[in-house]
Amino acid sequence: MMENVRVQPSLLAITIIMTAAAAAFGTASGASYTIGEPGGSWDLRTNLTAWASTITFHPADQLVFKYDASAHDVVEVTQAGYRSCSAASPVSAALRTGSDAVRLDGGASRRRRYFICSTPGHCAAGMKLEVRVTDDDAECTNRLPPPGPAQPGAPSGITICSGGPPVVIMTPGVVSYGAAPRSSSAGLGSVLATVVMMVSLLLGLAIV
Repeated sequence: MMENVRVQPSLLAITIIMTAAAAAFGTASGASYTIGEPGGSWDLRTNLTAWASTITFHPADQLVFKYDASAHDVVEVTQAGYRSCSAASPVSAALRTGSDAVRLDGGASRRRRYFICSTPGHCAAGMKLEVRVTDDDAECTNRLPPPGPAQPGAPSGITICSGGPPVVIMTPGVVSYGAAPRSSSAGLGSVLATVVMMVSLLLGLAIV
């Protein structure tokens, strides 16, 4: 008599979730934003505050400043320097090449970044930029029931964190999602997806 193969529902659900998560993990990468585009740049004409308000910035994203180096520069300053349009105490050395890239780091102390043009009068005329970097790890808001019975003493439910592709963390009875690093490579994601699928299927197949 032919044997029947049954896949346990809870483990099948975990297999599907983890495989999808691994694929998403592999395609994630930091985004690059050219200041003011489309239609503007790092200059006196572009409404930089309005431009930044339309974008959700994440750790590992990159800001690209393109400008006339004979007239402008880029200086990262503190919040106080931003408000007073003062480059007297810069966070880092002034950028003056006309095409400069700045990477957005994570961490609580780097969630807001401030940039101004130090040419006299330019910052006061609007050539200043505040960038708010989303803290992906703090955006865990949704919780769903676990795919199977939880073990005694184990946490229950699925925590979903917004802000990026998910990373799956498994403990008995719980699957947790967190934001994946946006600089991950596609090759790593493909390997991870394959390994996860094989291991999960081996664990989830029951011969009856």
